[in-house]
Amino acid sequence: MNNESKRLQIEKATIADDEQPMRLKTVLQSGHIGDLLYSLSAIQAIGEPVHFYVGFKLSNGVPNHPSGRYCMNSEMYAYIKPLLKAQPYISEVSIHDSSIVDYNFDQFRNIGLNLAAGDLRRSHFQVYPELATDLTQPALFVEQTFPQFNDCIVINFSSRYRNRHMNYSFLQNYNVIFVGLDQEYDEFVSRNHWQPKRILIDDALQMAMLVKSCKLFIGNQSSTYAIAEQLKVPRLLESYQQCPNVIPMGANGYDYTNQSTLEYFLKKLIN
Repeated sequence: MNNESKRLQIEKATIADDEQPMRLKTVLQSGHIGDLLYSLSAIQAIGEPVHFYVGFKLSNGVPNHPSGRYCMNSEMYAYIKPLLKAQPYISEVSIHDSSIVDYNFDQFRNIGLNLAAGDLRRSHFQVYPELATDLTQPALFVEQTFPQFNDCIVINFSSRYRNRHMNYSFLQNYNVIFVGLDQEYDEFVSRNHWQPKRILIDDALQMAMLVKSCKLFIGNQSSTYAIAEQLKVPRLLESYQQCPNVIPMGANGYDYTNQSTLEYFLKKLIN
């Protein structure tokens, strides 16, 4: 082989090497939708685009949870996937195929943590301390919003983790929109004797766009509050003292356990 042929072979090999895509870091989270959302703080701290694997094999220890036997199912995956894919630090989202990942966030469930207390985001740092980050900063981003809802208060209350002493009938004096499941809406109406306007949402990306648009979000410890918390919009959390594992962090975020505190913080945030 002459020198010219050798030189061409080397050039071709160099070009082929340059064209090979960079391997993405991989992460796994198999929890409920809220767990996936709270893992985003740690994922963003990786500092480069990742492949987010969603696991379907983590047993659901919560009775009567909408996801059923496991924490994640196909319906909930379809709901959360568009929002995950919209994040600038996530390149791919797919169902976990049992492959080994770089960051397995399911591990924090097996190291003796009290997952019923403290902040769920911090649990990820106990397994990967190098990902500890400033939780006062947003970890969710949306490019589009709905200007027609800029003057609205958006509320969502799931059936779990509720403070039954709260009365939300006073919100009739404000421009309020309820988002959530049929059962959640019916329960809210029954308890508060009032029918707020309701909007049906297609997926978590649309939910995030709505929450980002409103002037205030109010909710309990649910996946919708997790969206508000990670966006860092003005937000109020109905804290569930039997399982206080969600804590507002950063500007314009407060929790409450009684009526007077709720009404004080509401006036503080909208006036």
